[in-house]
Amino acid sequence: MRILRILSLSIIFVCLLGLAGVEAALVPENSGRLEVTGNAVITAAPDIARITLGVETSNTSADKAAAENADRMASVLEALKNLGLSNAEISTSGYNIYSYSDPYQRTATDEAIVTTYNVHNRINITTKNLEQVGKIVDVAVKAGANQVQGVSFDLADKQELQLQALDVAIKQAVSKAEVMAASAGVTLAGIVSVNEEYGTYVPRNESMLMRGAAYDLSAETSINPGEIEVSVQVTMVFWF
Repeated sequence: MRILRILSLSIIFVCLLGLAGVEAALVPENSGRLEVTGNAVITAAPDIARITLGVETSNTSADKAAAENADRMASVLEALKNLGLSNAEISTSGYNIYSYSDPYQRTATDEAIVTTYNVHNRINITTKNLEQVGKIVDVAVKAGANQVQGVSFDLADKQELQLQALDVAIKQAVSKAEVMAASAGVTLAGIVSVNEEYGTYVPRNESMLMRGAAYDLSAETSINPGEIEVSVQVTMVFWF
């Protein structure tokens, strides 16, 4: 079709040149304009999972809180490596210590201030073994992790999905332009501009805080990933 040939040539021309004076050179000043949009959403199963786990400890001694945290995190890391995770799949995402003070009433006339130190140590886990995500959470919690701050799924490379969505969106926009032009009794002569916008929806499990008896260590965690959605909106301006 003529319009598709015009589309292909015009996109290449705009992408390669990108000059401010292109429109003036190609499009007559008194020509009409037709603006249309095309939308597309492509879905695919995720191929990568990201898990954020943490160990939180507290003590009136900063040294003891930090030491306990280090011991528990060492146990978590050892358990994860025994599960088969490599060093490349595990990284530290944050470590911080903060304190807060509360008054402690000893007697009616004697009041003391008690300072408690909290230590947070967080790690990120990236794995392509999606069937193992629940097991990773269980093993880490049993080894000493008391925070599961998030589990999300994604695609390692979304470029192919984006190109597929872009192709569909452009074809939709061209089809709409053809119908509108035919209905209006005009003939499309070329493209003035093409702009695209991308969006991605990544399914994510809500953050959970797991502490001691609040988490049933005998239960197996089941986490099912949803599909990844890549959306594209294309705005095309034609002249006639």
